[in-house]
Amino acid sequence: MNKISALFRSVAIVFLNIVIAIAIAEWAAGIAMKKIRDNRPLYMLNYSDDVIKALYNRTDFDTIRTIIAESWRQSDTVYTPFVEFQMQPYDGRNFTITNDGYRINGLSPQDLSRPGRKVFVFGGSTTMGSGVANEQTIPAAIERRLHAAGHKDVQVFNFGVVSYFSSQELIAFQRRLTAGQKPDAVVFIDGLNDFYYCTIPDQSSWYERLMQTTMARSRMPLGLELANRSNVVQLARALSGDRASIIREWGRFCQGEDDIRKVIHRMDTNRRMIDAMARQLGIEAIMVQQPVPTYAFDNSRRPYPVSDELLGYHINSKRGYPLMAQMRQQGKLWTNNVLWLDELQPETNPYIDTVHYSPDFNDLIGTTIAEEILRRPTWR
Repeated sequence: MNKISALFRSVAIVFLNIVIAIAIAEWAAGIAMKKIRDNRPLYMLNYSDDVIKALYNRTDFDTIRTIIAESWRQSDTVYTPFVEFQMQPYDGRNFTITNDGYRINGLSPQDLSRPGRKVFVFGGSTTMGSGVANEQTIPAAIERRLHAAGHKDVQVFNFGVVSYFSSQELIAFQRRLTAGQKPDAVVFIDGLNDFYYCTIPDQSSWYERLMQTTMARSRMPLGLELANRSNVVQLARALSGDRASIIREWGRFCQGEDDIRKVIHRMDTNRRMIDAMARQLGIEAIMVQQPVPTYAFDNSRRPYPVSDELLGYHINSKRGYPLMAQMRQQGKLWTNNVLWLDELQPETNPYIDTVHYSPDFNDLIGTTIAEEILRRPTWR
């Protein structure tokens, strides 16, 4: 018995030492990873008057600081079926999301049930209008131009949602239609987020959250589950050059041209389905290839230039957009009802942060889209 007891004690001591060693290693790796992630550069820390004027081309500094103070709300989403999430309703001074899921334009009262022409606009945070006031978004600019052209009764609804890409927007449009909400025209503004989420089959920014909530990960092998959660493994990945372990976001780096082509195929296929659906239902469709700071843009034009590292997963579009341009020239992409604004630039600063548009750029993009709508026979 004494030998067995001694053996058990020895095994227990070894096991305890292993557990303690692992705990210390995880603790130390966690501290190291936090330091590595904290050292990742941020775009802007202090919004002084000079910084605001340079980024926004505006001098109403107090208003802009109020907008910036509310900006954290612009990433606030809640679960909704099929598309996985939508914007959280919120009523702020410069940022308002209604219970019907759209951001107001701040120009005149809006009501989905009111008679008259309607335009639905779908997209990600650039469409929703991250960092700008309600009346400074792309959909607001579309509405202003259509009103100026004599279409006083038209309402433009901003259904932009942070992190949305073309697959979610297609489903969101279908849900509006099946709910009896049929617009006269529909606009999809895409490109940036499709490449950000370089995952086929599709995964949204809520994917991990929903997987954990539904306990789907319980079917994952224990070793793989522990590896995914381990600070030591994350540190080893970071030291080996894996940038994804440093970026605490939900996208994915494209690993090569094959990944890029899969994303292009996804966007192209979604556009074909949108066009077919809209044509069948008698809806004017416009699918916008949006401008991005990684293509046809001189980074030195920024008042505060942005490094590739700072772009994170958005750097995927640096490879994706040139390939799309090449495929378009070769006639390999769907072009019917596609408005190519990938090379559009304003005279003033285009971006208020790494990727989101300035008020002037939103106005230019929105006005250009509105002009395309006005060219359609049913809108003349």
